[in-house]
Amino acid sequence: MSWDLKNKTAIVTGGTKGIGWAIVNEFLHLGANVIVIARNEEDMASSIAEWYAKGFNVKGIIADITAYDTYESILNQIDLPAIDILVNNVGGNFPKKFLEYTQKDIESIFNLNLFSNIRFTQCLFSKLKAANGSVIINISSIAGFEDVGTGSLYAVCKAAIIQLTKSLAIEWAPYLIRVNSVAPWFTATDRINNLLQDQSLKDFVITNTPLKTIASPDQIAHAVSFLAMESANYITGETIVVDGGFSTQRKV
Repeated sequence: MSWDLKNKTAIVTGGTKGIGWAIVNEFLHLGANVIVIARNEEDMASSIAEWYAKGFNVKGIIADITAYDTYESILNQIDLPAIDILVNNVGGNFPKKFLEYTQKDIESIFNLNLFSNIRFTQCLFSKLKAANGSVIINISSIAGFEDVGTGSLYAVCKAAIIQLTKSLAIEWAPYLIRVNSVAPWFTATDRINNLLQDQSLKDFVITNTPLKTIASPDQIAHAVSFLAMESANYITGETIVVDGGFSTQRKV
């Protein structure tokens, strides 16, 4: 069995920045055809131009995955009967104290990190089923397992993603759809690098990571790519933790 994604078609949401960009880039290098969905037109244009210049087969769709009334338009632009790989990567956070979250804040965090994942996955069911052996990969977080100081509501959403992964893996197994997730720790995206300008936070992360480094987006993409391959076709319902050993060590 080959270690590649040749002849596979993938959809990656939020694929023009950070972990999403790294996933798209690795999928393309592994031979996949990739449809990237993101809402920032400028980021999409620059990313697509870079990939086109390298001869990759990639298509961009400008859309906000939390705007559910746009799904019909997204499906029309996908215009394919089957999809082999879906990566639900869209997410974000603005940590606050629990009592400081407004109703608007709550709706925003849940739509971005959980509800859009649920709704978009429902929307693509028929195309995933038609592939006769597809895979969904959800991007969760270490925050879904334990408190890491990034806010209670974000943690709730990421924990829900982990449970959704387990439950949907069982429900959709008869359709030959595997469902897995990847849970990163602090990863050197632009957003996280800005947070790590706080030296005390950076020291905390390094001190509590046995491998003593911050993950790169590529390291998260490696785990996602493995789960997307035929080589992982007996793995479903699992969450691969990519955290440099953070969650394994004994807390004191």
